[in-house]
Amino acid sequence: MAVTDFLERIALNDRQISFNRMNKGSANYFHWHQCLEMLFVSRGYGIVMVDNQQYTLRPGRLFVFPPFKLHKVFVEQTDKNHYERTTVHLDHQLLDGFLQPFPQRQARFARLWDSNRDAHIYDLTASAVHIEAILEHFHQLQQAGAHHWEDIAMLVLQLMAFMPEQEGQQKTISRTTASKVMQWIEENYVQKFSLAELSASVGLSQSYISRVFSQETGGSIADFLATRRIKRACELLRSTDLSVEAVGSQCGFADAPYFITCFRKLIGRTPLQYRKAALRLEL
Repeated sequence: MAVTDFLERIALNDRQISFNRMNKGSANYFHWHQCLEMLFVSRGYGIVMVDNQQYTLRPGRLFVFPPFKLHKVFVEQTDKNHYERTTVHLDHQLLDGFLQPFPQRQARFARLWDSNRDAHIYDLTASAVHIEAILEHFHQLQQAGAHHWEDIAMLVLQLMAFMPEQEGQQKTISRTTASKVMQWIEENYVQKFSLAELSASVGLSQSYISRVFSQETGGSIADFLATRRIKRACELLRSTDLSVEAVGSQCGFADAPYFITCFRKLIGRTPLQYRKAALRLEL
């Protein structure tokens, strides 16, 4: 997968859903999507970084990421660690409208795609056999080109039926060094700062936090910082009329040329091209 595929890489366009059953390949990237994402793990172990926390990725666990939620899936596939999963990306707003006749289920679904909420993590190991059957049934419909909106709604409703109401107890939070670093960056990324300032604030040496952050997330602090700043830049480009230079400045970039270079590297287009494309989607 190319770097330019990492961020906002799911473009539904005229589709209502992107559904994939995958049994090959590692995962190692920070990204976000404009749509709701569900990830169900069939086999394999790794970590998920989201909301500046670290969670264990393992069989039977379902992750639900609201739109624009920055997250990272880190799995190294080996002969002893086969990573099999199903990903579902769907147009949450269209499905929300489709569920209007069912107000209670619509309200629950709305909580899943509320971008102001944390990601939802469910341990559904006890129901894994049933969930696999549901996912495989939809996969067969998709392969035959026979799925319709009713089938998409049914898929989501069936998955929701396995999600416990008290989801907070399903999370196993680990306050790792990487989590502390990401939380500090979340609070300071709009400002220019040095690694020395970051390390002093979390009370650890520069070499230690750099090494451990890489071990825990599979990436560098600089890459995470750039991704977080670019994500904010995308938000400003979509929602304001600020100049490209002003957007870069508000996101912590030293100058406009460097901002444009970083933006193009991660998103695959310039800030102005991104803004124009976003405006076209809103028309």
